[in-house]
Amino acid sequence: MGIHQTSTCRMIEVHSFKWPRRPTTVAAARLLGEDVFGRWLGITKGAPWRAADRSHSGVFERSFIKVVPNGSFWTACFNSVDPVVDVDIVLPVRWADDTLEEIDLELDILRAANASVWVRDQEEFKRTREMWAMPQDIAAQAEATCEQVCTMVERGVEPFGDVGRAWLSRFLSEAGATYSA
Repeated sequence: MGIHQTSTCRMIEVHSFKWPRRPTTVAAARLLGEDVFGRWLGITKGAPWRAADRSHSGVFERSFIKVVPNGSFWTACFNSVDPVVDVDIVLPVRWADDTLEEIDLELDILRAANASVWVRDQEEFKRTREMWAMPQDIAAQAEATCEQVCTMVERGVEPFGDVGRAWLSRFLSEAGATYSA
């Protein structure tokens, strides 16, 4: 698989929203590179994040990476501790120069180190659909994507097999952190 790692430390500002476009957080991530699965971002332990309204801020408690596929209804984070995979069901992301905008649709797929996989926030997804008038076509696409990606995560279909772990291992090695697969 063709991996194109970046040679510079290009920073990406990640703006996160909840449906329909309610701002939640802003964080900076390093663009690690790109492959057939999408663009890979890395965030190191201690990196700051802030609430979109600047009401509070904090720091990330661990280093992790995130793959951002083009045109899909999901993004995924890979961690060295549980959950080792955390997939967000999202609207297809928007890129504007060095800014990524991601609208979370509430459904999350998690895989633990022991390989168990589950979907989180199904009740929150139902509440969001009702409270914020999510159109049926978007809700149906979110549910179908959740089901499809859940199967991919369970079966270790790439990038949920070796690819994600390899990007994470490389990033943690460069970031000076430790990782054991």
